[in-house]
Amino acid sequence: MSVNPANPPRPALIATDKDSFAYITTVERWPVIATKIVDDVYKSRHSLNLSEVDKLKEGKEIIDSIGGLKYQMQRKKPLIPIEDDGKSDIGTWTHVFNTYFKDENWYSATWLFVECYLYRRIHSIFARTKHWKDYDPFFRQKEVTFKASFIAVIEIAKRIDELVYIPKLPADNEKIDVGRIIFHELVQISLWGNSTDLSLLTNLSDDDVKKLQDLGTKRLEELEKNILANDLEKAWNYISENSNARIDIILDNAGFEFYADLVLSDWLIQSGYAKEIHLHAKKFPWFVSDTTLNDLNWLLQTLQSEDFFSSASEMERSFLKKLSNRLQSHIANSRLILTSDYFWTSPYAYWHLAEQAPDLYAGLCTSNLVIFKGDLNYRKLIYDCKWKTTTPFNEAIGPLASKKGSPSILALRTIKADVVVGLEEGIEERL
Repeated sequence: MSVNPANPPRPALIATDKDSFAYITTVERWPVIATKIVDDVYKSRHSLNLSEVDKLKEGKEIIDSIGGLKYQMQRKKPLIPIEDDGKSDIGTWTHVFNTYFKDENWYSATWLFVECYLYRRIHSIFARTKHWKDYDPFFRQKEVTFKASFIAVIEIAKRIDELVYIPKLPADNEKIDVGRIIFHELVQISLWGNSTDLSLLTNLSDDDVKKLQDLGTKRLEELEKNILANDLEKAWNYISENSNARIDIILDNAGFEFYADLVLSDWLIQSGYAKEIHLHAKKFPWFVSDTTLNDLNWLLQTLQSEDFFSSASEMERSFLKKLSNRLQSHIANSRLILTSDYFWTSPYAYWHLAEQAPDLYAGLCTSNLVIFKGDLNYRKLIYDCKWKTTTPFNEAIGPLASKKGSPSILALRTIKADVVVGLEEGIEERL
């Protein structure tokens, strides 16, 4: 049988397995997400002027529709086709549903499909309205989370200028690879989020740069001890040998993680390791916190804002504005390119990238390195099925490794879902 959304290369993860994250997500997480959407729309609706009759009415209809969706998932009702909302991807969803899932329910279908189907159903509820079609029901959560990252946001903004302009070391200190240490640290901030210890970044601007190698090596070892499959050194060697390259980042979470992705991009561009970086966002609100095109505009505006981080000093605000100005300059000069494609919110795993999105795939094949961020992108890379944990990553990503001309890939992912590959023998047993 061919590999398809209902028949991955290994047995699929499904919610009928009560020991799986799929089951926990279906039973516990999805109903909470639906309830939060209802609460969010209620708050927005409550703030409307009474004269906005049509928008008020549509808001009530959205609340009722989300409630109905929650009822269907909790009662294991059959999956139903997504209503035509005029979006260009509806044909893809209709085809996949009718071909593979028309006789399935919320628990019996492959978990990867059902979870993507849930968020496409949510989007359709909003897309079929007049006044709420561009509304992001997850925006409040993104905003609150980013504001809570205030200390880390400020600290990184203060340090990033210094990281770019660290002086070249004399010949007798050639063994001190400052770029390597900065790369490892910035990538890990992008990987772990604002839980990352920022002490190494703080020390990078000290006068005693000769101590940097020992300090950096020890700190990196400490920071990286929880990485189960670590190819950062390979990635650094590849990037440092291919300067002035194109790099693509398939984005994950908005807020601090996206901020960290932008800081990494800024450093790669300013240090000459990348001539252009393509950031791939979602077309619409997706998996609660995923980055959309609107999230970039909001973030750049927020970094310029006098009010968002109300407790920031004038000097701290100046660092944020300087970073924002530099990012906007990269965008204006086509060195930082934000794009989106419906494939990233499709029901397909990335094994089908070349056939389902040939233009997108062709563009990625011109990239020197494609970085996939986060748990869902990882699941889609390896088809979210029951691989042995020792399966090589290159085998699990299928055509993205075996197809001639495919790009080099780096996955940055902290584990939430069960599926994982690329581990050495004995690691699964130890864990």
